Amino acid sequence: MATEQFAFDRPRLTALLPQAKRVYFRDAITRGLVLAVTPAGVKSFQLVRKWGGESVRVTLGRFDPDTPESREIPRGTPAAPFDPLAYIGNTPRLNVRMARTLATAVSAAMDRGENPAQKVREEREAARAELTLRDAFERYYHDHLIPGGRRKADLMRDYFARYLGRVEPGQKRPRGKEKSKATGAPDWERRKLSSIRPADVRRMMASIKDGGTLYGGNMAFVLLRAIYRKAIAWQLYSGPNPCDGIQKFPETERARFLRADEMPRFFEALARAPETIRHFVMLALSTGARRGNLVAMRWADIDLASALWTVPGEVSKNGAALIIPLTAPALAVLKERQGRDKTWVFPAASTSGHMINPRKAWDDLLKDAGLEDLRIHDLRRSLGSWAAIQGTSLAIIGAALGHKSPDATRVYARLTVDPVRDAMERATNAMLQAGGVLPQAEVIPLRKKA
Repeated sequence: MATEQFAFDRPRLTALLPQAKRVYFRDAITRGLVLAVTPAGVKSFQLVRKWGGESVRVTLGRFDPDTPESREIPRGTPAAPFDPLAYIGNTPRLNVRMARTLATAVSAAMDRGENPAQKVREEREAARAELTLRDAFERYYHDHLIPGGRRKADLMRDYFARYLGRVEPGQKRPRGKEKSKATGAPDWERRKLSSIRPADVRRMMASIKDGGTLYGGNMAFVLLRAIYRKAIAWQLYSGPNPCDGIQKFPETERARFLRADEMPRFFEALARAPETIRHFVMLALSTGARRGNLVAMRWADIDLASALWTVPGEVSKNGAALIIPLTAPALAVLKERQGRDKTWVFPAASTSGHMINPRKAWDDLLKDAGLEDLRIHDLRRSLGSWAAIQGTSLAIIGAALGHKSPDATRVYARLTVDPVRDAMERATNAMLQAGGVLPQAEVIPLRKKA
């Protein structure tokens, strides 16, 4: 066992050299305190004593010559007595004084019938059985996200890989670009749920934000918080949610839309643009639909006679079917595109069979129009903004931009969307007039009464 016994002190323990085999040294002051030195030079304090008729060895922590001699083990209070497991379960760095205090506390616990070594083993076994973040996400994905809609579920899976997990090599985006991790994002897939602390969450958010995407930092936080909430609610995890008490970064709401002074050059450039992007933009402006729904627009979902377009719930953002009225400009585009493909309004040679993202054509259009900082999504905001300029109520604007609608027949749906169509028609006409596509409405002055 121990090759030598002496009173431990920092200089002498520091001078001990490793040997071919593990060797042990016994402290002459504290009963049962031993220092083990491995061939690699690792020095660990242990308590060795009899317990239950057997020899028991409890590893207390590593000897660290840089730990100040003044540092001590907390004594504890009557309300919160000292728990040696809080130290020996986390392999602390110890000086000689701390090792002696800890050995005495562990020995006293064993005299009371407790076996700290067994408790440490049980905690380690429980830790091995604890869910990793990947395990918890898979349960969240299959038991919560999938029942709510496949589209959102797959989007959250991409977010998890990009911001919290690992992106497997070779995965492609719809336009062929390989998927990649967000700059500054961690890989926490194998981390146990209890190992992620609030400080880790804050650092993760800041790292992603500093990497160039404030939205990504917030998205990672929101997803992580949701995973923990479900794991706790389903009794898969009994610890705290490390996201509690943390706030998202403030996000500046984007307010960009096509202004009146930009309309003429925008529509002049649009008239010179290729037909597909011209049709796409006119539909975006007149329906206020999201890009993802527009590029995947199907003829089966369009009722030209009733002038209605139903976006199925499985592809809508909120998971519910959306009924969008079709104004005269939208109907004109759709009638012009009829007969080109049986399934898609915007067919393309892609794996999905339809157009994915007309980014290059959009960039060319903006360059020709001399416009900057305008996104495709801003066309949707333009419809809402111009509707507001025309005095339309917020409730009508919300419906025009695709708020949830009851799942009723087209006849009843038409009754509910007539005022929405009227608002959209007026907003679209106002934009076309501002762009010089339609003549300005004639203003007839009222005669004063005699």
